[in-house]
Amino acid sequence: MSTQILDIDKTLFDLRQQVNYWQAMHARAVEREAFWKAKAQELEAVVRRQEAQLKAQAGQIEALTAKVSWLQQQVFGQKSEQTQPKEPSTEATFDTPREDGSSSGEDTPRNRGQQPGSSGHGRKRREGLPVEEVVHPLPESASCCPECGAPFSVFPGSEDSEEIHWEVRLIRRVHKRMRYRPSCQCGAVPGIITAPPPSKLIPKGLFSTGFWVHLLLEKFLFQRPLYRVRQVLALEGLSVSGGTLTGGLKRLGELVQPLYAKICEQSRSATRWKMDETRWMVFAEVNGKIGYRWWLWVAITHNTCVYLLDPSRSSDVPKNFLGKEAEGIINADRFKAYQALGEHIQIAFCWSHIRRDFVRIHAGHKSLQGWANIWIERINDLFRLNGERLQTKPDSDAFTQKDQALRDAVANMAQMRDQELDDPTLHQASRKALESLRNHWAGAILFVDHPEVPMDNNESERCLRNPVIGRKNYYGSGSVWSGALTAALFTLFQTLLKNQIDPQKFLMAYFDACAQNGGKPPETLDDFLPWNLSEDRKLDWAYPAKPP
Repeated sequence: MSTQILDIDKTLFDLRQQVNYWQAMHARAVEREAFWKAKAQELEAVVRRQEAQLKAQAGQIEALTAKVSWLQQQVFGQKSEQTQPKEPSTEATFDTPREDGSSSGEDTPRNRGQQPGSSGHGRKRREGLPVEEVVHPLPESASCCPECGAPFSVFPGSEDSEEIHWEVRLIRRVHKRMRYRPSCQCGAVPGIITAPPPSKLIPKGLFSTGFWVHLLLEKFLFQRPLYRVRQVLALEGLSVSGGTLTGGLKRLGELVQPLYAKICEQSRSATRWKMDETRWMVFAEVNGKIGYRWWLWVAITHNTCVYLLDPSRSSDVPKNFLGKEAEGIINADRFKAYQALGEHIQIAFCWSHIRRDFVRIHAGHKSLQGWANIWIERINDLFRLNGERLQTKPDSDAFTQKDQALRDAVANMAQMRDQELDDPTLHQASRKALESLRNHWAGAILFVDHPEVPMDNNESERCLRNPVIGRKNYYGSGSVWSGALTAALFTLFQTLLKNQIDPQKFLMAYFDACAQNGGKPPETLDDFLPWNLSEDRKLDWAYPAKPP
């Protein structure tokens, strides 16, 4: 009995040992399970982070690839953003000309210019140019009969032909002032009397009014650097230092500034503007200004084109120019400075810039080209429908019909935009373009209710092309006064051209008036403002000149 009890106790002891062992093993397994679960969670977190990084890097790579494609297009590709034909012809074709020179009427593409087989218009006669006759007699050896030697007699008339000659000529104009002395003995006029000196634009200056006019045109209209102008003068036999010309330009700036102020005043009185800006270098130290990058702003109205040169690109520039009381609509791009002009100024956003968002997507994302094409075509349709509306007379049935078609297209575009933005799978580049379109929608469709407002801001961009050429040719301005003169003359020349006025004839007349006033601006500036000119003077100064 005792042996059995001992065996049972031993068995119980062994079982307790095994229980303790397996409990320890279980606790250890639980610990290891918790350890590996934590490790798995850490690895899962690492995987998620890496996946997020890979996704972000893939997006960055895609964005950079799109940017590289766009930059390659800008540098090496075609600059025009015009839509290409959907199915271009594989070879050039022409309208088949009929016997009378007219076209066959087939709707096929053809080369530009006069078509082969068509009748010409003859050489255009330039009868507005002055004529210089050059007589060409027979050589003396050929002016007699070769057999008998009898001389030829002159036959009435001549065989005429003409050519256009271009002559640049520098001359020294010597003013000889006649002197007189009285022939009487009354003594009322003692001594010798000399004729008064001619009026000079710059008192005691070396150069004539015409010289300064040509210099201003070369520098500020044709954007030729001053050192190249000096090279041209040297070819004609005149060596002149840059300092001499610069000193004269500084004096002329005082004469042009009053005209500039009048043009700015006229621009402020408008209610419709087109504005844009570009960089312009002014190599002068200015308090509070770091670097030499300034900004050249342009503000265009129906009869003015004003350039503003300022160290800042902030909204203070258009605010200070337009004034607090200004009201109206500005055509501009989506630069934030224009959107901070106050509640009385509405911004009509440029559809060419909006369209460029989708053109960039088309150039940079091959997978989105089809999507981008659809939106480009929608924007093209808006341009087309608005153009058709503007070709009809206001308040006519045709205008109402075209206007409704345009409004339907605008509403349909807004609906498609919102539907695509609600799609969570929309590509990030597409979403960014459509969100920008939605954020600027109110300003973008101002042209619908205001047909006089254009859909784009292309005119202001065109007016900045000429200064950009100057920036490339002579880098900018070397001083603050030179920058002020540049903005004033850019304004004067482009305003004159906008009003079809010859800048050369205008400057000659204005500077002659300044010379007669002792080298100061004339008392009545209003007589020289383009919108105040008489019809006869407009005709005399018309540009391009009308044929007689």
